[in-house]
Amino acid sequence: MTSCLWLERPGKVRWLAALALLVLPLLPVLPLCWQAVTNGDALSLGWPFSRSLLNSLLVALIVSSLTFLVGLPAGVMSALYEFSGRRLFLSVVALPLLAPSFLWAIGWSALAARLGPWATGLISGYTGCVLVFFAGAFALVLYAAMAATLSLTGSQIEAARLAGGEKAVLHYAVRHAAVPALLASVLAGVLTLSDPGPGQILLLPTAASEILTSFAAHYDFEQAARQCLVLGGLVVLLSLPLVFVAAPIMATELLARQMRPLHRVRPARAHWLPIGGAVLTAILFAGPVAGILLPIPGGLELERATREVLRTGMNTLLYGFGAGLIAAVMGFVLAGVVGRDSRLRAITLGLCLTAFTLPPALLAFGIIQASSALPAWTDLFLRSRFVVCLALALRFFPIAVVLGMRAWGSMSQTWVHAAAVHGISGRRYLRSVAVPWLLPSVGISILLVGLLAMGEIGAVLLLHPPGQSSLPLTIFAIMANAPEALVASLCLAYLTLAAAVLLLIWRFAGRYHP
Repeated sequence: MTSCLWLERPGKVRWLAALALLVLPLLPVLPLCWQAVTNGDALSLGWPFSRSLLNSLLVALIVSSLTFLVGLPAGVMSALYEFSGRRLFLSVVALPLLAPSFLWAIGWSALAARLGPWATGLISGYTGCVLVFFAGAFALVLYAAMAATLSLTGSQIEAARLAGGEKAVLHYAVRHAAVPALLASVLAGVLTLSDPGPGQILLLPTAASEILTSFAAHYDFEQAARQCLVLGGLVVLLSLPLVFVAAPIMATELLARQMRPLHRVRPARAHWLPIGGAVLTAILFAGPVAGILLPIPGGLELERATREVLRTGMNTLLYGFGAGLIAAVMGFVLAGVVGRDSRLRAITLGLCLTAFTLPPALLAFGIIQASSALPAWTDLFLRSRFVVCLALALRFFPIAVVLGMRAWGSMSQTWVHAAAVHGISGRRYLRSVAVPWLLPSVGISILLVGLLAMGEIGAVLLLHPPGQSSLPLTIFAIMANAPEALVASLCLAYLTLAAAVLLLIWRFAGRYHP
């Protein structure tokens, strides 16, 4: 009988297994990278792409700056203070992060069209793209700052309050959360470089939209692949400082700790907190949702929208659930392999953060190139809905890794030692203790990755079999030519689905604290 102590024992086997699991998502991209390096025309990108790349960098810089300035204090105060509408505010803020960004672009564009040409001119270009990207990026920064503030102990907060009152609490809490919030804002800015939706809708040429144009409109695979590789290389260069700083911090924060948590208080002058939350909610949610709802003339297009939802709904759920399941299995296996080795945890998190910032089209192009070179019998896997699930799982695999490391790290080492003293085998310990403890986190991972995967359009656009598109891809494909009421009805249907899944995530997260 094998002792269960092997679950906590470090060794070279962990490093080799972790390296193999980390290299797996990059395998489809390696041949494409080699071809680009050996090709003499690798630097021929075209002037439109260079101009679009500058636009994307400017938008990313503005989004990063604004989200840091607004998200840091909002996250700190949401963690420290209790105010009216706090739960609703945090729930609404999370929705733009989980829904496709082009839905908010459609909403703002429709609202501006109703207000007049002046509003359309105002919302087009840089202003509209920054506003759309700000919604999702703000949620990322807010939750990063909030999580960093919640890591403070109740004793630390009370000591600061006794020393200088609420001003001292805010001062030290903001200083403590500044680095995680800055890292989250940089990550949010880098992620905007890979999103093609808002730029195409709001008439701003971006690097990601130019890649899709090269592939879908000009049918130039090599040009699109080269552009995608350049964008991916730029993203990696921008994210490397983030990785070196964030990975050790995250590796330490994910370990289990015993402490007395802080308790939120209701400050004496709290009337301005609900007002600020309401203003941010209106900017992030009310405006685009109003733009989506306005074109629905009494439900005249609901019947056709229902047919489209029924036609694409099964594919959408299959892509999301399949990607979530594959990513959860891979992520939690990798988290178990990494264990409590602090150095290996930091390296794993760094590589996962780097992989997460890569453009999703890069992986899709790699799969397309591999499928064209492999035998015909592989079409059953590489030209089916399974490859879409696999590509989406590899895209959001880092999220499952972080959740898996958090769940594994929250298990006390004394459990394994007590089980070893009583002669419990490793298989029985996994079946009776570890797996039941991890299951809630696995469920959250499947739901979260599934919802993010359902909203992805880049990989689905490039890899889906004919006639097997998802609901977001259908909206993205028909939004320019279909009636406004139909597009609005489809957007409303997807937002309802996203809100329902978000509610499930909140219920799981509120019931279990792994």
